[in-house]
Order: sequence, then C-alpha cells, then structure tokens
Amino acid sequence: MVLIRRLASAILVLVAFTLLVDSTSAAAFKRVHKGESAPTFTLPDLDGKPYDLAARKDAPLTILVFWALWSPNSAPLLTEVQKLIDEFGAKGLGAVAVNVEGANAPADLPSKIQAFAQEKKLTYPVVIDKALDQYNAWGVIAAPATAFLAKDLKVVYDFSGHPRSAYLDMREQVMKALGIEKDPAVAAAKPKRERYHPADKKVTLNYGQARTLFERGQFSKALPKVKKVLEDDAKFPDAHALNGAIHLGLTREGKQDLAKQAREEFQKAVDLDPTVPLGLAGLAHFALADGDPAKALEFAEKALANTEPADLPKLAVGEPKEAAATAEAPKAEEAGGKAEAPKEGDREAGLREALAAVAAALKEDKKDAAKGLLEPVVEGFLGLHLSPDVDKNKGAELMKGKQQ
Repeated sequence: MVLIRRLASAILVLVAFTLLVDSTSAAAFKRVHKGESAPTFTLPDLDGKPYDLAARKDAPLTILVFWALWSPNSAPLLTEVQKLIDEFGAKGLGAVAVNVEGANAPADLPSKIQAFAQEKKLTYPVVIDKALDQYNAWGVIAAPATAFLAKDLKVVYDFSGHPRSAYLDMREQVMKALGIEKDPAVAAAKPKRERYHPADKKVTLNYGQARTLFERGQFSKALPKVKKVLEDDAKFPDAHALNGAIHLGLTREGKQDLAKQAREEFQKAVDLDPTVPLGLAGLAHFALADGDPAKALEFAEKALANTEPADLPKLAVGEPKEAAATAEAPKAEEAGGKAEAPKEGDREAGLREALAAVAAALKEDKKDAAKGLLEPVVEGFLGLHLSPDVDKNKGAELMKGKQQ
C-alpha cells in the first residue's frame, strides 16, 4: 500500500512530461546537394585569421555546420560534433562551424562566439560568414544545417536542424565514411524501432514543420501541413499519428466533432506500424475514454517500450506542497527544498514505475484509481496540455482515500 502511495506521488512529478516522437532530418540546402562538390571558401576565424575550407580537400571526412547563437538547436548539435571529434579526430575526422548570425549580429560577435566556443570546449575551427555569402551560396534552409564532406569536399550526407537521433545518425555516418566497423557499444545503441522514412524529402520537411506547430499548440496551422504530408505519402505512420494528435488537440479547443477522426488516425498509424509511440498513446487515451484502463495501460506500456531515451522530455517540477497534499512528499520537499529533475537515465525507469503503480491499482481492482493515475501519463505521451476534466491529483487522492 505504501509503495503504491509513493508511486502515486511520483506520478505528480511525471505529469508535466511531454513525450515527443523524434523528428526525421530534412533537406538542409537548396543549392548544394548530396553527390556534389561543396563550394570552397575562405572566411575569418575568431582571431581574424583566414581559414580556407580547401585545406580539408584531402581529408577523409569533414563535418560542416552552419549555425547561429540565436538558434536553440545549434549549441547541442555543435556539442555532439565535438564529441565525435574527440572520438574520431585521430582517424581523420575534422569539423568547421560557420556562424551565420546575419544582419542583426552584435558588434562584439567574435568575442561572444569565442566565449561560446570556450564554454562548449570546441576544438575545431569556428569561422564567421558576416556577409552571409556562404549561407546564400549553399542555400541554407534553416540554421543549424549540416553537411558531411568526403575527399574533394564531396557532400555525402546532410540534414537540417537537430533531430533527436542526430548524434547516433552522425556517428554511424562517420564510421561508415572512415571504414570503421560497428563495435558492440554502437550495436547496443541501436534504435528501439525501425522508423518509416519517406522517399520524398519535401514530405519529411512538411512533417517536421507540422510537428513543430503541433508542439507549439498551433493545431489549426499544423493541420493543413500534416494533411499535405498524407496527400503525398498516405503510408507514413508517424504522420497519421500526428494527424490524430492534432485533431485531438482541436477537440480541446471546442471542436468535439473531430474526436472520431482523431481515433481513426491513431488506429491507422498503429495499423501501419505497431511501434508508433504517439499512435499508441492516442489509443491509450481513447481506451481510457471507453472506461478500459487495462487496455490503456497496455498501449501506454508499448508506447514507452518504443520511445527512445533521448526523446523523454525534461522534467517540469510542480509545487512541492502539491505533492505533499496528496501523498508522501520526497525528503527534499519535506526539508523545504525543491525537487530535482531526474537524470537522463532515470526518466524511463521513472515512467516504468508510474505505469507499475497503475498496474498495482488494477490488480487490486481499483479501476478509478488506476484511471486517475494513468490519465496524466497518457496526456504527457500525447504532448497535450491536461484537459479540464483530467485532474492530475485525482489518482493520488483516490489511492490515498482507499488507504484510510
């Protein structure tokens, strides 16, 4: 009983999670494409000295990244590139980061970039494209944009933004280009699910835009984007799942007639690919609506089993008093402190414990308690704000009441 109450308390820490399906990398450049030789350039480094990309012409592989300080995805990407340099630099891997700050760049841009490079411990060259000549020559679609250049600066791989699978994808490309066989550690890092990849990069790009709009809560704007994706590729399971989530989001805005289509889209996604986390979460939502928490738990467990650790969201901690009011508060909170976010490796374990609490409630035939505990978790998987009729404290309160 005490274990269930403690797990119920853990739910309160997890309800703000927003689980995201990883984004597929999209086309990075309009004017330079895979298989072509990259245009060379000479740009000033942070000390004002000229750096010539042609110096890498005979190198086995060079990672070229167009980035900006204002781009939130640039910092994590450049950090991951540094991680690859640390591992494979001795085998010929190099990198160049081209800053494309643009017209609004501050006067002290070099010093700001220098501080940034030192903070991130970047050891590879960072140059500044002040006039955006190279930005335009490449036709950068959005920063960050990354190209892998083999000998003679031939483009062998490129992607836009910072997909959640970026590091593993880049590492695989590096090992392939350098002729290094996969080691056991790489095999262990194999993705949990084999994702569907549209043949047309425009489909991928539109999907990424629809996903971004959805994550911002702009459901009406996301809808035409995802519809375009499905018109061009009706077999894209993640797009069907996203379409279902968008329709479900619109029901939260009063368009209740879209609930049926949301359910149908989630089902289509899982029919096409039974490992789509967002589709499984959608089916869990409707199983709860049908009064079947056991079925909902089954779907939620499958969603977690097919969600990559890197896709687990960052913890958003609620008020300590809120947890104390419904269950046994963590020791840090009892001392008046602030609950700490779980570490990267703890997130999946935390969610498994949350689902275990649901299973325990069902085992004791406490369906209402199980439903109350599971609802906020499923909402987190869907990436939607809690609906008015979902009380994140309800499950814990029910469990507490049962113990008295």
